[in-house]
Amino acid sequence: MSLREWLIAIGTLVIIVIVVDGIRRMHRARKESMAISSGMGADELKESPLDDEYNPELPNGGARIVSRGNLEERGYVTRDTSEPDGYDDDVEPETGWGAIDDEPEEPVQTRVQSRPEQPREFAEPEPMVEPEPMVEPEPEPAPEPQPEVRQPSRPVKEQEPPVVTSEVEEDTARREPVKPRGNQPLAGANRPEAREVLVINVLSRSGEEFSGPVLKKLFEACGLEHGDMDIYHRHEGSDTTTPVQFSVANAVEPGTFRPQDMPGMKTPGISFFMSLPGPSNAMQAFEFMLETAQTVVRNMGGELKDERRSVMTPQTIEHCRQRIREFERKQRSHRA
Repeated sequence: MSLREWLIAIGTLVIIVIVVDGIRRMHRARKESMAISSGMGADELKESPLDDEYNPELPNGGARIVSRGNLEERGYVTRDTSEPDGYDDDVEPETGWGAIDDEPEEPVQTRVQSRPEQPREFAEPEPMVEPEPMVEPEPEPAPEPQPEVRQPSRPVKEQEPPVVTSEVEEDTARREPVKPRGNQPLAGANRPEAREVLVINVLSRSGEEFSGPVLKKLFEACGLEHGDMDIYHRHEGSDTTTPVQFSVANAVEPGTFRPQDMPGMKTPGISFFMSLPGPSNAMQAFEFMLETAQTVVRNMGGELKDERRSVMTPQTIEHCRQRIREFERKQRSHRA
Protein backbone atom coordinates (compact mmCIF):
# COMPACT_ATOMS: atom_id res chain seq x y z
CA MET A 1 0.00 0.00 0.00
CA SER A 2 1.14 3.49 -0.76
CA LEU A 3 1.52 6.26 1.77
CA ARG A 4 -1.71 7.90 0.57
CA GLU A 5 -3.73 4.74 1.12
CA TRP A 6 -2.25 4.34 4.63
CA LEU A 7 -3.22 7.93 5.53
CA ILE A 8 -6.81 7.41 4.27
CA ALA A 9 -7.18 4.20 6.29
CA ILE A 10 -5.80 5.79 9.48
CA GLY A 11 -8.08 8.85 9.07
CA THR A 12 -11.15 6.67 8.57
CA LEU A 13 -10.29 4.65 11.67
CA VAL A 14 -9.88 7.82 13.77
CA ILE A 15 -13.28 9.13 12.64
CA ILE A 16 -14.96 5.82 13.54
CA VAL A 17 -13.34 5.86 17.01
CA ILE A 18 -14.52 9.45 17.62
CA VAL A 19 -18.13 8.65 16.60
CA VAL A 20 -18.24 5.51 18.77
CA ASP A 21 -16.81 7.42 21.75
CA GLY A 22 -19.43 10.19 21.33
CA ILE A 23 -22.29 7.67 21.27
CA ARG A 24 -20.90 6.00 24.37
CA ARG A 25 -20.68 9.34 26.21
CA MET A 26 -24.31 10.19 25.31
CA HIS A 27 -25.61 6.89 26.72
CA ARG A 28 -23.51 7.36 29.86
CA ALA A 29 -24.82 10.92 30.46
CA ARG A 30 -28.44 9.75 30.02
CA LYS A 31 -27.99 6.95 32.56
CA GLU A 32 -26.40 9.35 35.08
CA SER A 33 -29.28 11.88 34.76
CA MET A 34 -31.84 9.11 35.30
CA ALA A 35 -29.96 7.91 38.36
CA ILE A 36 -29.83 11.47 39.79
CA SER A 37 -33.59 11.98 39.27
CA SER A 38 -34.45 8.69 40.96
CA GLY A 39 -31.99 9.39 43.81
CA MET A 40 -33.68 12.68 44.66
CA GLY A 41 -36.71 10.76 45.94
CA ALA A 42 -39.38 12.78 44.10
CA ASP A 43 -41.89 9.95 44.55
CA GLU A 44 -41.34 9.79 48.29
CA LEU A 45 -42.14 13.43 49.07
CA LYS A 46 -44.34 13.77 52.13
CA GLU A 47 -47.41 15.91 52.18
CA SER A 48 -46.99 19.52 53.26
CA PRO A 49 -47.42 20.01 57.01
CA LEU A 50 -49.80 22.82 56.20
CA ASP A 51 -52.46 20.25 55.21
CA ASP A 52 -52.98 18.40 58.51
CA GLU A 53 -50.83 19.84 61.26
CA TYR A 54 -50.64 23.49 60.28
CA ASN A 55 -51.13 25.76 63.26
CA PRO A 56 -53.08 28.84 62.13
CA GLU A 57 -52.15 30.79 65.26
CA LEU A 58 -50.64 34.19 64.53
CA PRO A 59 -47.23 35.25 65.97
CA ASN A 60 -48.71 36.54 69.23
CA GLY A 61 -50.04 33.07 70.02
CA GLY A 62 -53.71 34.03 70.44
CA ALA A 63 -55.00 34.96 66.98
CA ARG A 64 -56.26 32.80 64.19
CA ILE A 65 -57.92 33.41 60.86
CA VAL A 66 -61.66 33.01 61.05
CA SER A 67 -63.48 30.67 58.70
CA ARG A 68 -67.10 29.59 58.62
CA GLY A 69 -66.38 26.71 61.01
CA ASN A 70 -64.82 29.12 63.54
CA LEU A 71 -67.80 31.44 63.27
CA GLU A 72 -70.20 28.56 63.94
CA GLU A 73 -68.09 27.42 66.91
CA ARG A 74 -68.17 30.90 68.43
CA GLY A 75 -71.90 31.18 67.83
CA TYR A 76 -71.68 34.22 65.53
CA VAL A 77 -73.32 32.28 62.68
CA THR A 78 -76.19 29.83 63.13
CA ARG A 79 -76.48 27.25 60.41
CA ASP A 80 -79.93 26.77 58.90
CA THR A 81 -80.84 23.11 59.54
CA SER A 82 -84.06 23.43 57.56
CA GLU A 83 -82.15 24.08 54.36
CA PRO A 84 -84.17 22.74 51.38
CA ASP A 85 -82.78 20.28 48.91
CA GLY A 86 -80.80 21.77 46.11
CA TYR A 87 -78.64 24.09 48.23
CA ASP A 88 -74.98 23.20 48.28
CA ASP A 89 -72.34 24.87 50.40
CA ASP A 90 -69.86 24.86 47.59
CA VAL A 91 -71.35 26.95 44.85
CA GLU A 92 -69.79 26.52 41.45
CA PRO A 93 -70.14 29.46 39.10
CA GLU A 94 -72.04 28.93 35.90
CA THR A 95 -69.13 30.20 33.91
CA GLY A 96 -65.64 29.66 35.30
CA TRP A 97 -62.32 31.10 34.37
CA GLY A 98 -60.66 29.43 31.46
CA ALA A 99 -63.93 27.90 30.19
CA ILE A 100 -63.85 26.75 26.55
CA ASP A 101 -66.70 27.79 24.30
CA ASP A 102 -68.68 24.99 22.68
CA GLU A 103 -68.65 26.48 19.19
CA PRO A 104 -65.19 27.27 17.84
CA GLU A 105 -64.77 30.61 16.26
CA GLU A 106 -64.45 30.56 12.50
CA PRO A 107 -61.26 32.07 11.19
CA VAL A 108 -61.73 35.46 9.66
CA GLN A 109 -60.60 35.53 6.07
CA THR A 110 -59.35 38.81 4.75
CA ARG A 111 -59.77 39.33 1.06
CA VAL A 112 -57.33 41.72 -0.53
CA GLN A 113 -58.49 43.21 -3.76
CA SER A 114 -55.67 44.01 -6.05
CA ARG A 115 -55.82 47.17 -8.02
CA PRO A 116 -55.22 46.98 -11.72
CA GLU A 117 -51.99 48.49 -12.77
CA GLN A 118 -52.46 51.73 -14.56
CA PRO A 119 -50.41 52.38 -17.62
CA ARG A 120 -47.69 54.85 -17.16
CA GLU A 121 -47.90 57.96 -19.21
CA PHE A 122 -44.66 59.31 -20.53
CA ALA A 123 -44.64 63.08 -20.84
CA GLU A 124 -42.15 65.12 -22.67
CA PRO A 125 -39.47 66.61 -20.40
CA GLU A 126 -40.05 70.24 -19.54
CA PRO A 127 -37.38 72.70 -20.55
CA MET A 128 -34.87 73.57 -17.87
CA VAL A 129 -35.35 77.01 -16.30
CA GLU A 130 -32.33 78.66 -14.80
CA PRO A 131 -32.96 79.82 -11.21
CA GLU A 132 -32.81 83.48 -10.44
CA PRO A 133 -29.92 84.64 -8.27
CA MET A 134 -30.77 84.83 -4.57
CA VAL A 135 -30.68 88.28 -3.01
CA GLU A 136 -29.84 88.25 0.69
CA PRO A 137 -32.15 90.54 2.73
CA GLU A 138 -30.58 93.28 4.79
CA PRO A 139 -30.40 92.46 8.52
CA GLU A 140 -33.01 94.25 10.63
CA PRO A 141 -31.75 96.29 13.57
CA ALA A 142 -31.98 94.47 16.89
CA PRO A 143 -34.73 95.79 19.21
CA GLU A 144 -33.59 97.77 22.19
CA PRO A 145 -33.74 95.80 25.46
CA GLN A 146 -36.59 96.89 27.70
CA PRO A 147 -36.24 96.92 31.47
CA GLU A 148 -37.83 93.96 33.20
CA VAL A 149 -40.79 94.64 35.43
CA ARG A 150 -40.77 92.46 38.49
CA GLN A 151 -44.14 91.56 39.93
CA PRO A 152 -44.52 91.14 43.68
CA SER A 153 -44.12 87.54 44.70
CA ARG A 154 -47.20 85.80 46.06
CA PRO A 155 -47.04 83.13 48.71
CA VAL A 156 -47.52 79.66 47.23
CA LYS A 157 -50.20 77.64 48.97
CA GLU A 158 -49.34 74.08 49.75
CA GLN A 159 -51.69 71.60 48.11
CA GLU A 160 -53.44 69.40 50.61
CA PRO A 161 -53.56 65.70 49.82
CA PRO A 162 -56.96 64.54 48.49
CA VAL A 163 -59.20 62.81 50.97
CA VAL A 164 -60.22 59.36 49.74
CA THR A 165 -63.80 58.65 50.73
CA SER A 166 -65.34 55.27 50.05
CA GLU A 167 -68.93 54.69 49.09
CA VAL A 168 -69.70 53.09 52.44
CA GLU A 169 -68.52 56.25 54.23
CA GLU A 170 -70.69 58.41 51.98
CA ASP A 171 -73.67 56.17 52.66
CA THR A 172 -73.05 56.51 56.41
CA ALA A 173 -72.84 60.31 56.15
CA ARG A 174 -76.21 60.43 54.33
CA ARG A 175 -78.02 58.55 57.10
CA GLU A 176 -80.45 60.39 59.28
CA PRO A 177 -79.95 59.93 63.03
CA VAL A 178 -82.65 57.94 64.80
CA LYS A 179 -83.84 58.83 68.25
CA PRO A 180 -83.12 56.03 70.75
CA ARG A 181 -86.18 54.04 71.74
CA GLY A 182 -86.75 51.72 74.64
CA ASN A 183 -87.70 48.77 72.47
CA GLN A 184 -84.81 49.29 70.02
CA PRO A 185 -83.04 45.91 69.51
CA LEU A 186 -79.30 45.50 69.73
CA ALA A 187 -77.33 45.81 66.52
CA GLY A 188 -77.11 42.44 64.81
CA ALA A 189 -79.76 40.78 66.96
CA ASN A 190 -82.10 40.16 64.02
CA ARG A 191 -79.69 38.16 61.86
CA PRO A 192 -81.37 35.11 60.29
CA GLU A 193 -79.88 31.62 60.15
CA ALA A 194 -77.10 31.42 57.57
CA ARG A 195 -76.96 29.15 54.53
CA GLU A 196 -73.94 30.86 52.97
CA VAL A 197 -71.14 32.86 54.67
CA LEU A 198 -68.58 35.12 52.98
CA VAL A 199 -65.46 35.95 55.02
CA ILE A 200 -62.77 38.63 54.53
CA ASN A 201 -59.86 38.71 56.99
CA VAL A 202 -57.63 41.75 57.53
CA LEU A 203 -54.28 40.81 59.10
CA SER A 204 -51.58 43.21 60.25
CA ARG A 205 -48.01 43.05 59.04
CA SER A 206 -45.45 40.91 60.84
CA GLY A 207 -44.55 42.48 64.18
CA GLU A 208 -47.38 45.04 64.03
CA GLU A 209 -50.85 45.21 65.60
CA PHE A 210 -54.06 47.16 65.10
CA SER A 211 -54.94 49.73 67.75
CA GLY A 212 -58.37 49.48 69.41
CA PRO A 213 -59.20 53.24 69.44
CA VAL A 214 -58.32 53.60 65.74
CA LEU A 215 -60.41 50.57 64.84
CA LYS A 216 -63.36 51.94 66.80
CA LYS A 217 -63.09 55.27 64.96
CA LEU A 218 -62.96 53.57 61.55
CA PHE A 219 -65.89 51.27 62.41
CA GLU A 220 -68.10 54.17 63.43
CA ALA A 221 -67.09 56.20 60.35
CA CYS A 222 -68.23 53.28 58.16
CA GLY A 223 -71.58 52.90 59.96
CA LEU A 224 -70.81 49.89 62.18
CA GLU A 225 -72.40 49.73 65.62
CA HIS A 226 -71.43 47.65 68.64
CA GLY A 227 -74.15 45.19 69.55
CA ASP A 228 -75.04 41.52 69.78
CA MET A 229 -72.26 39.03 70.71
CA ASP A 230 -70.01 42.00 71.68
CA ILE A 231 -69.00 42.54 68.06
CA TYR A 232 -69.74 45.24 65.47
CA HIS A 233 -72.54 45.10 62.89
CA ARG A 234 -73.63 47.29 59.99
CA HIS A 235 -77.32 47.58 59.15
CA GLU A 236 -78.87 48.85 55.95
CA GLY A 237 -80.13 51.91 57.83
CA SER A 238 -79.45 53.74 61.05
CA ASP A 239 -82.35 51.81 62.61
CA THR A 240 -81.22 48.44 64.00
CA THR A 241 -84.51 46.86 62.89
CA THR A 242 -83.29 47.00 59.29
CA PRO A 243 -81.46 43.94 57.86
CA VAL A 244 -77.82 43.36 58.80
CA GLN A 245 -75.39 43.85 55.93
CA PHE A 246 -72.26 42.40 57.57
CA SER A 247 -70.47 42.01 60.91
CA VAL A 248 -66.85 42.17 62.13
CA ALA A 249 -65.21 40.17 64.92
CA ASN A 250 -61.81 40.13 66.59
CA ALA A 251 -59.30 37.54 65.37
CA VAL A 252 -58.11 37.00 68.95
CA GLU A 253 -60.13 34.67 71.13
CA PRO A 254 -62.89 35.05 72.22
CA GLY A 255 -63.33 37.34 69.20
CA THR A 256 -65.13 40.21 70.96
CA PHE A 257 -64.76 43.99 71.09
CA ARG A 258 -65.78 44.96 74.62
CA PRO A 259 -66.17 48.74 74.98
CA GLN A 260 -64.22 48.87 78.25
CA ASP A 261 -61.24 47.13 76.58
CA MET A 262 -61.15 49.17 73.34
CA PRO A 263 -58.93 52.08 74.62
CA GLY A 264 -55.97 49.77 75.35
CA MET A 265 -56.76 46.91 72.98
CA LYS A 266 -54.24 45.58 70.44
CA THR A 267 -55.07 42.88 67.90
CA PRO A 268 -53.16 41.32 64.98
CA GLY A 269 -56.26 40.88 62.85
CA ILE A 270 -60.02 41.27 62.39
CA SER A 271 -62.56 39.25 60.41
CA PHE A 272 -65.50 40.56 58.38
CA PHE A 273 -68.30 38.10 57.58
CA MET A 274 -71.59 38.35 55.71
CA SER A 275 -74.45 35.85 56.08
CA LEU A 276 -76.87 34.80 53.34
CA PRO A 277 -79.80 35.18 53.40
CA GLY A 278 -79.78 38.49 55.19
CA PRO A 279 -79.38 41.85 53.43
CA SER A 280 -82.03 42.91 50.96
CA ASN A 281 -79.29 43.90 48.48
CA ALA A 282 -76.62 41.24 48.95
CA MET A 283 -74.26 42.53 46.25
CA GLN A 284 -74.24 46.05 47.70
CA ALA A 285 -73.68 44.63 51.19
CA PHE A 286 -70.64 42.68 49.95
CA GLU A 287 -69.21 45.78 48.23
CA PHE A 288 -69.65 47.78 51.47
CA MET A 289 -67.94 45.01 53.46
CA LEU A 290 -65.04 44.93 50.99
CA GLU A 291 -64.67 48.73 51.05
CA THR A 292 -64.68 48.78 54.86
CA ALA A 293 -61.93 46.14 54.94
CA GLN A 294 -59.94 48.14 52.38
CA THR A 295 -60.43 51.27 54.50
CA VAL A 296 -58.77 49.50 57.43
CA VAL A 297 -55.88 48.43 55.19
CA ARG A 298 -55.52 51.93 53.76
CA ASN A 299 -55.43 53.62 57.17
CA MET A 300 -53.71 50.99 59.34
CA GLY A 301 -51.77 48.78 56.94
CA GLY A 302 -52.10 45.03 56.72
CA GLU A 303 -53.44 42.87 53.91
CA LEU A 304 -56.65 41.15 52.87
CA LYS A 305 -56.94 37.37 53.27
CA ASP A 306 -59.75 34.96 52.45
CA GLU A 307 -61.09 32.26 54.74
CA ARG A 308 -58.42 29.79 53.46
CA ARG A 309 -55.48 31.99 54.55
CA SER A 310 -54.77 33.01 50.96
CA VAL A 311 -54.24 36.51 49.60
CA MET A 312 -57.46 38.19 48.49
CA THR A 313 -56.86 38.58 44.76
CA PRO A 314 -59.22 40.20 42.22
CA GLN A 315 -60.11 36.68 41.07
CA THR A 316 -61.07 35.73 44.64
CA ILE A 317 -63.26 38.82 44.98
CA GLU A 318 -64.99 38.08 41.68
CA HIS A 319 -65.58 34.50 42.83
CA CYS A 320 -67.36 35.86 45.95
CA ARG A 321 -69.60 37.96 43.73
CA GLN A 322 -70.36 34.88 41.63
CA ARG A 323 -71.33 32.97 44.80
CA ILE A 324 -73.82 35.72 45.64
CA ARG A 325 -75.34 35.61 42.14
CA GLU A 326 -75.63 31.83 42.29
CA PHE A 327 -77.26 31.95 45.73
CA GLU A 328 -79.81 34.53 44.58
CA ARG A 329 -80.55 32.48 41.46
CA LYS A 330 -81.27 29.41 43.59
CA GLN A 331 -83.46 31.50 45.87
CA ARG A 332 -85.54 32.67 42.92
CA SER A 333 -85.84 29.17 41.44
CA HIS A 334 -86.90 27.76 44.83
CA ARG A 335 -89.62 30.39 45.22
CA ALA A 336 -90.91 29.65 41.74
